[in-house]
Amino acid sequence: MRRTFFAAAAALCLSACNSESGPERTTSAEFGEVTFSPAEVAPDTDVTVEAFVTSQYGFHRIDIVYILDDDDSDVRFASLLRSFEAEATSLTYKGTIPRQKAGRKVTFWVRAITAYDVVTLSDPRSYTISKEDEDEKPEQPN
Repeated sequence: MRRTFFAAAAALCLSACNSESGPERTTSAEFGEVTFSPAEVAPDTDVTVEAFVTSQYGFHRIDIVYILDDDDSDVRFASLLRSFEAEATSLTYKGTIPRQKAGRKVTFWVRAITAYDVVTLSDPRSYTISKEDEDEKPEQPN
């Protein structure tokens, strides 16, 4: 009897130690269209980013990852969202990229991390901050 009990217990322990991960550990979030506004960005303007995001297994966090002037060595993050409704599998994310200097190029991605830590990036989007118009500056007397 003891032998049978230990054999059954060992079998249960081995089956519980399945080394293969389930789909929740490999399934990425999916993005709908990622938009930003305003379309023409001035130096004194924050940019609002909006994206529809779905994840079959829920979310851990969503934020914006961005770089300036194609410099991959200086990655920045904005608008972290960590508070979700219980069991949320889809949502419209809204975040803000802070204002930047005139003439800078901003490239950004929306990043979703699922409840099982699968990281997914949206397709990249970019915009360039308009330069101040020199025609609009008052003329200086000679």
